[in-house]
Amino acid sequence: MSPRLRRAAGLAVAAVILALLGWRLWPRGEAASEPLAPQAAADGSVQLAPSQVQGLGIALADVQAAREVPVPGLPAQVEAPLEASQQVVTPWAGTVSAVLVHEGEAVRAGQPVLRLRSAEALRAGAELARAAAEAGVAAQQARRDAQLLAEGIIPAARNAQSQAQARSAQAELARAQDALAGARVRLAAGGEVELLAPLAGRVLRRMVRPGDPLPAQAPALLIADPARVDVAVAVPAALRAQLAPGLALRLDDGQRAQVVAIGADLDPASQQLPLRARLDGTGGLLPGTRLEATLLLPAPAGALALPAAALLPEGAGQVAFVRQDDRFRALPVAQVLGSADGQAVVLAPGLRPGMQVVVRGTAALKALLPPPQPAAAR
Repeated sequence: MSPRLRRAAGLAVAAVILALLGWRLWPRGEAASEPLAPQAAADGSVQLAPSQVQGLGIALADVQAAREVPVPGLPAQVEAPLEASQQVVTPWAGTVSAVLVHEGEAVRAGQPVLRLRSAEALRAGAELARAAAEAGVAAQQARRDAQLLAEGIIPAARNAQSQAQARSAQAELARAQDALAGARVRLAAGGEVELLAPLAGRVLRRMVRPGDPLPAQAPALLIADPARVDVAVAVPAALRAQLAPGLALRLDDGQRAQVVAIGADLDPASQQLPLRARLDGTGGLLPGTRLEATLLLPAPAGALALPAAALLPEGAGQVAFVRQDDRFRALPVAQVLGSADGQAVVLAPGLRPGMQVVVRGTAALKALLPPPQPAAAR
């Protein structure tokens, strides 16, 4: 199509739009005294009668002061809190002979959860048995020598020596007992040891099966308090200066969590900043659940909340159509700070809380009004 034909087609379309607007706005019946065709005033506003507002299908919403700026679409994952979860690790190298609990099973602190066959464990058990036997013999000798000293049969030096040996043997027994207690194990029949749950909770993850060979300090089970969960979130590094503990995090199911910790460096994989928030209870969420979250940052002074439908593209920016009495005008939006759930938070000179903005019929208004001038030009 030639430029002349395209220009002619554009004029024809514009004429049709103006004709339709004129037909929609043409006064009828009792409204015969209302203006026939709205005209833009010198200040860039246009006056519309109630019937014309209705005819254009205009709907309005209130502007409100914003307290929070949403940052939506953040990847998040539910995790067990670090202080409310512990791993069951094998204190010695060995072979798993039995797993005594299932994933999801509730356990009490000190309950056996895994059985291990280990040569090192056997040596530790033998060491404990030897220390217990030596401590018993030494204690018996110390009691006998104390009695003999009282009867004047032995000298005080011999009694002092037996008492010292008894104390040394008792200390060795305590050391052997602490070695097993610190490993959270207890000796079982057949030369095996049972690993004990370090806390009351629920088995979240099992990393071993019967027959698996394990090195020392290998993780076998993860146990956590089922009544507490955290939400780990990755946020853009550009927001670092605005982050602080206490900020709210809204999950995609409507629950809210509170930020408790902020990462000190970027995650190498995502190049984002890790953030941890605490849920009040679990809300039915299980560790490992992946979801999206919205971080709610404090709104700056002058920030306003309005429906996102009120924003209309205009050049490189956006505008909102405002109603003041019976007149409508377009006001430039200086900055859109954030948008989520159909609401936008903006900075817009000239907009104030309590004003009304057009959320439907904006295209018709745009056809009636001249393009808004930038705030600096006015």
